Amino acid sequence: MHRCIAAAVVFCAVLGARGEAASGPPFAVVPYSQNGKLIALTVRVNASRPLRFVFDTGARSTVIDAAVARSLGLRTIAQDRGAGAGRGTFAEAHAAPLDVSFGAIRLRVDHPLIIDLRTTGTRDPIAGLIGVELLHKYVVRIDPLARTMTLYDPAHFAYAGTGAAVALRSVENRLYVPMKLALDGGDSVLHQLRVDTGSEDAASDNFVRRSRVLRTTLQGVGLGTPYRDVSGVFASVQIGPYVLRNAWGPSNDNPAVGMEILRRFTLTFDLPANRLYLEPNAAFTEPIPSPAP
Repeated sequence: MHRCIAAAVVFCAVLGARGEAASGPPFAVVPYSQNGKLIALTVRVNASRPLRFVFDTGARSTVIDAAVARSLGLRTIAQDRGAGAGRGTFAEAHAAPLDVSFGAIRLRVDHPLIIDLRTTGTRDPIAGLIGVELLHKYVVRIDPLARTMTLYDPAHFAYAGTGAAVALRSVENRLYVPMKLALDGGDSVLHQLRVDTGSEDAASDNFVRRSRVLRTTLQGVGLGTPYRDVSGVFASVQIGPYVLRNAWGPSNDNPAVGMEILRRFTLTFDLPANRLYLEPNAAFTEPIPSPAP
């Protein structure tokens, strides 16, 4: 079933902040391309050849694909098992510290991981993931329509945009925002959803299991083993003062918000100040598609 979204904006104060983009010059403006709905950057690892990475706030550390790591001669210092969107675990190696650069940005990664990324399910193959370390060093503004990533020095950043601020929490290098999820009939919950720019989903949460409209879909595509479970329709999904209606979303033991919703905003991540600023863009009123069976 396909239903169009009626998108509504509720005008209210969030954390006492409404928009007032940033005062002061940016450190760098980096263009990016898209890998499906994901943010794709041209990256060099230790001055390597250009490589295609995805910016993934769901990655607690920057990741290098195993085959790419071998071709670059990266040194590993430990072996481990990791868990991802799919079920079960997967092999991961810990690499020695390295430098990742894109545009004018050079990021020192103290704890990089090496993982086989062939099964991540992205539209185009990827050589790695830029993890959440980037947000600890810079204030990062993402404009999905212009396809630019603008980086600021947190010490001199002051938001001067026209959006709303929501609380952004970091727990063990995982980022969370509060979101209100509602079903037909009036039931609703306020949950902390993980901010995951490496996911193409909308909002995923087990609350959707109570939806009147359910469909079995393939889930957990990414790291780990994919599986089949139910997706359903949220009557509304609210982040800050912004409301999206009739939004399909998968069930998820670890609730998250992905790029199907995040791409509808210009996003400014100010992690040092525990704020995410949201400015709706022209994609805001587009329907959230039903999932493939």
